[in-house]
Amino acid sequence: MKSNLCLLLLLAAFAAAPTLAPAPASADEHPNTPTGTATAYLTAMEASDLDAAEALFASDSLIFETGGVEGTWKNYRDHHIGPELDAIESFVISRAEEPTESKSADGSMAFVAWPIEYTIRLTDGRLIESRGTVTFVLERQEGHYKIRHLHWSSRSKSPATGCWSRKGCMMVSIS
Repeated sequence: MKSNLCLLLLLAAFAAAPTLAPAPASADEHPNTPTGTATAYLTAMEASDLDAAEALFASDSLIFETGGVEGTWKNYRDHHIGPELDAIESFVISRAEEPTESKSADGSMAFVAWPIEYTIRLTDGRLIESRGTVTFVLERQEGHYKIRHLHWSSRSKSPATGCWSRKGCMMVSIS
């Protein structure tokens, strides 16, 4: 009888407790970890959600993409990634490798380097398969990590060779 009462009280406590599942993120919410911010950015890109991405950036951000300086998030959004996303039917990012995260001793700055592979299907039917690394430099602002610097570097898979190298497959023989 005593064990049934304990079980009943335990079940009642769980039923009354708030859910532990996180609520869906909105543009007004910011992740509390550097990798959380990086994840939110990649997810926003897959969803073509420029508003969600913008909420993750510091106002004085600086973006590089594949060797070029894109400027601030606003410039990148208006003149590069925004028009690019308009031409994309689907964007799938594979995060098979774990990101590398490092924070300053006081936690005010952090970086995340994330090797990724992605597949883009353009609205004209072309398929782009690429691999690269996205590097985030983040600053803790008002309790949340904001992206101060983003560098997206990638290379496409060669349709002719199936290799990721810009120069084609190289065979190395070790004697």
